Amino acid sequence: MAISSGTLVLDGQDLSVEELVEAGRDPSIGISIQPGNWPKIEQCRALVEKWADEEQVIYGVNTSCGGLVNYLLPKGNDREFQQNLIRSVSTNVGTFFPDELVRTTMIARVNSLCRGYSGIKPENLKIYLEMINRGVVPCIPEQGSLGSSGDLGPLGCIACVAIGEWKAHYQGKLMDGGAAMAAAGIPLMKLNAKEGLSMINGTSCMASIASSNVFEASLAIKQSDALAALSIETLLGRANPFDLRVHRQKYHPGQYATAYNLSKLLEGSDLVLNEQEVSENLQKLLKKNNNIQAADIPVEDAYSLRCTPQLIGPCRDGLQFARDIVNREINSSNDNPLIFTEYDTFIHNGHFQGQYLSLAMDNIATVMTTVSVVSDRRIDRFMDASHSVGLPPFLVANDTGLRMGFMPGQFMTSSVVAENRTLCLPASVQSIPSTADFQDVVSFGLIAGSKARKVIRNTNYVLAFELMCGAHAADIRGADRLGPASRALYEATRETVPYLDYDTVIIDYLEEIARRLRQGEFLERVEQVVGPLMMTDTSGGSEELVAKAA
Repeated sequence: MAISSGTLVLDGQDLSVEELVEAGRDPSIGISIQPGNWPKIEQCRALVEKWADEEQVIYGVNTSCGGLVNYLLPKGNDREFQQNLIRSVSTNVGTFFPDELVRTTMIARVNSLCRGYSGIKPENLKIYLEMINRGVVPCIPEQGSLGSSGDLGPLGCIACVAIGEWKAHYQGKLMDGGAAMAAAGIPLMKLNAKEGLSMINGTSCMASIASSNVFEASLAIKQSDALAALSIETLLGRANPFDLRVHRQKYHPGQYATAYNLSKLLEGSDLVLNEQEVSENLQKLLKKNNNIQAADIPVEDAYSLRCTPQLIGPCRDGLQFARDIVNREINSSNDNPLIFTEYDTFIHNGHFQGQYLSLAMDNIATVMTTVSVVSDRRIDRFMDASHSVGLPPFLVANDTGLRMGFMPGQFMTSSVVAENRTLCLPASVQSIPSTADFQDVVSFGLIAGSKARKVIRNTNYVLAFELMCGAHAADIRGADRLGPASRALYEATRETVPYLDYDTVIIDYLEEIARRLRQGEFLERVEQVVGPLMMTDTSGGSEELVAKAA
């Protein structure tokens, strides 16, 4: 599936994380359903109506829900019950999610419903599409979802707007849901058997936030490679530890990809130390006399430089694990019960359970915290004159002591790294039984996704400060000595931050650099010079890549 001519066509099978996030962020992209999907959607609905008329006992059709599942509902109550269901579950609280995440949620839900296993009426699914395409964005408070029977509260808020209730944003204004639908010229949904349940009993909000997290984390990790290269150069580090011949001997796809990227990024640098030359100089010093003596430059770099592939590689592999889960989730039928037209039957199940997404998001929080820790350790080497190989303390090249230089910036990075560590407490194991013990194991997937989202944002602040430090150190060392990739990164940074030979408030600089990191602007500039950076190695440690990099 691809976005073509400004339209994303959904078929329930081939939606990618990148397509979902792009379409969610860009309201000008229209959303449609593959024409071949409509017959199955219609057949599925016909079966639901047939079984409802026959009074076959089906959860959410002629039974109540949750802890009231044992209550049977006779014919004639379906519309009232479906409306009551979506109203009652809409209990989230707190700040509203950004419109782009709501739009992403809605697209993900349509992609699931269009598979033809959920039983929604075609006319109501078309109304859902119109809400997306005409810019009716329901308000979804961020807190309060269990992530067990899916995202009941968040999806309930969307469903309530579809019947003319609750609140929505339309053309930049907050208004009553019914008023927003009317202003957009969209008819209200009339819900019948199972339809309210189909709209709310799924993982689409968790999957939306998870998709955004995977997308932003991927950008951050790739850009962290470029920042690492700049730091290695300006701290007079070595390129030898990234030799692919080494990394074939302990092959992990993420580690190999990181080493490959660093090898490319460090090419052409006049600042990177030649290990052979350092070794020869140290040999001369050793032979000069027989006394134990300290060398000015050690034979190896600190772990935060030398072990970058071994530290960031696992983060890459962890993120790939999360990406695979999210890709499968957004292309799934994730509600209960499912209607199988091909077998003329329905099956009660637990596909709404968000544990896969919860575990994946807990993993992303750990992954990105690791990225922030490694970046913070490189920052510390810039601050400490005993570790920076000739750079002035706290990068203060003049008026040292009178000026504080970059010292206070580390206050911020230490704080947000500490916050990241606290946010690594997993949500996926925090189950609290509810609903009269009917929902006795819950995933808290939305909590996990929101935590991971915060960790990613925090990590971009740490990376932003490291980039400022690296650019400043480059000016002290001589920016003309940088390799082409780091030079491009340096120049992109200087478009936002000047050389700071004076103390000033740097908050606005940090915010703008972090914003540009989130948008992938620095990655784009670097890749224009060295070509695409690798996210994960799919070659199995190709000899061809080794030969090319050797």
